[in-house]
Amino acid sequence: MLVAEDDEGFLAALEDALHAHGRLVVVGRARNGREAVELAEELRPDLVVMDVEMPVLDGVQATRELQERMPEVPVLAISGHDYEERVLEIRDAGAVDYVRKARLTDELATVAAAIASGQRRRE
Repeated sequence: MLVAEDDEGFLAALEDALHAHGRLVVVGRARNGREAVELAEELRPDLVVMDVEMPVLDGVQATRELQERMPEVPVLAISGHDYEERVLEIRDAGAVDYVRKARLTDELATVAAAIASGQRRRE
């Protein structure tokens, strides 16, 4: 999977949680939305974990671009905030699901594994 996250501390914690899950491998890291789109096109990951709020190109627009260019690559949105409007925006842009960063360890790894294995799809 490709992880798009601009917070270094959270990125390290996220990678630890995903690694602990066992079945998830991070193949790339992006620090902003533009980098996420470019790396996804290059790496063709099974899943993109996308932070909603990032510099250069936010997660909503990056998700929209990814879904236009590579609709077969699912996006799991993450955010430290729980603003309903932003959740709806990123889902409308094409994200399969949304997980708050506060629920990092268990829920995020479980949802990411389900999406990457094809068990969860965008409705």
